[in-house]
Amino acid sequence: ANAVPSTMTSFQSLVSRIDRGNVPMPLDAPSKQDFPKQKDVHVSQYLPLEHAWDIPWPRGYERDEIGPVWNKKDCLDTTLSPITKGGESYALQRLEETVLKRPDWTASFEKPKTSCTEPSNPSTTALSPYLSLGCLSPRTAWHAVSEATKKAHSKTNRSKPPVSLHGQLLWRDFNNLMAHSANAQYPGSWGRMKDNPYCRNVTWSSNAKLLNAWKEGKTGYPWVDACMSQLQKEGWIHHLGRHAVACFLTRGDLWQSWEEGADHFEGQLLDADYALNNFNWMWLSCSGFFYQYFRCYSPVTFQKKNDPHGHFIRKWVPELANLPAKYIYEPWKAPIAIQKQAGIQIGVDYPKPIVDHAVVSKENMNKMSLAYDVHKDKSADSSKAAQKNSKGKSYMDEPPKKKAKKQTKLK
Repeated sequence: ANAVPSTMTSFQSLVSRIDRGNVPMPLDAPSKQDFPKQKDVHVSQYLPLEHAWDIPWPRGYERDEIGPVWNKKDCLDTTLSPITKGGESYALQRLEETVLKRPDWTASFEKPKTSCTEPSNPSTTALSPYLSLGCLSPRTAWHAVSEATKKAHSKTNRSKPPVSLHGQLLWRDFNNLMAHSANAQYPGSWGRMKDNPYCRNVTWSSNAKLLNAWKEGKTGYPWVDACMSQLQKEGWIHHLGRHAVACFLTRGDLWQSWEEGADHFEGQLLDADYALNNFNWMWLSCSGFFYQYFRCYSPVTFQKKNDPHGHFIRKWVPELANLPAKYIYEPWKAPIAIQKQAGIQIGVDYPKPIVDHAVVSKENMNKMSLAYDVHKDKSADSSKAAQKNSKGKSYMDEPPKKKAKKQTKLK
C-alpha cells in the first residue's frame, strides 16, 4: 500500500514508465462465440426481471434498496431532461461531435477554463456518463483525443495532463487506483470515513433539515440551489458546480458529512462512479488528498464574475427569473418593492439563507483546524510508538507547531 502513488503527479510519473506511456488500442467488440458456454451458477440468487428497465437484485432485499432512483415514471416526466441518452451508439456519436470534429478545441482543452454557468450546452464533452456505465471504452476515448490533437493546427496550444482531456482519463484511473488501494487495506472503506486510510476523521454534524434543504435546492443561496436543481433535472453538474455544492454541504457552510453528499450524488448523477465520486467528496471536504481547508468557495461571489446577470440561476431557479442582476445572487437583499416587481417574496416563494455564510464559514474553518490538530497529534503518537518499539527508547513530546490560517474565498 505504501508503494501506491497517492498524488496525481506521482501517478502520472508511474504511467509514463509503463510501456513509455503508450495506451493499448481498444479491444474488438466480443461476439456471441466469445462468451463461454456455461450455466450461470448465481442465477438462482436473483429474482427474475419484470420489466426491461429493471435491474437484477439479490433475494432478501427490497427493490427500493437496490433499484435505480430514476424509474419508468421519471422517464415520462417532461420536467426531467437527462443530459445524455444511453447506449454505445450515442456515446460514439457524442465522441465524434465533441472530440473528433473539434481538433483545435480538443488539443487545447483545459478543464479549469471550462464554464460551469453555461445555461444551454455543457462546456465539456459530457462523456462521463458513458465512461462510468461502460458505454464508451476509455481506450477509445484516449485514442480519439490523440487522433484529434494530431489534426489540430500547428499553432494551436497543446494542453497537458492533468488539465487536458488525456489528463481527465488519467485522473479517472488514478481515482480507481486509490479506491482499490483503500479497499485492499480495509475492505469497503473507500465509501466511508471509518477505516479509510486516505480519509481524516472529522466530527461532522448530523442535521436532517440542513441536509434536505441542500438536496432539494432550498438553501436560500441561488447559485447552490441552481446547481442542485440541475442535478435533479439533468442528472449532471459541471465539475466546478460540484465543487461548490460539496464545499457548501461540508466544511464551507452546513458542516454535514461528505458521506451524505456522496450518497446523494451516487443516486442522482448519471455519471456516478464509485471511485471518482468518493474521491471528489473527500477532496472537497478536505478529508483527504486536498488539505487547504482555509480556501473556501463563496456561494455568492464564486461565479458572479463569470455570469454577472445570473442566466444559469434564472434557468434552474425560475422563481428568481425576474429579479434584477444586482440581487440575483443575494435575493434576500432586494427591497420589498423590487421583490414585488419581480413577483416574488423572499421567505415565502423562495427561502431565506439557511445559514450566514460569513459567520459559519469562519466557525467551520476553526472546526477543521481542530480536527487537523487532533489528526496530527494522533499521527505523531503513532509514529513515536513505532519508533519506541523499533529502537527501544522513548522520545520527548513536542507541542505541534501551529501556523495561523487566513480564510481565502475562491472567487
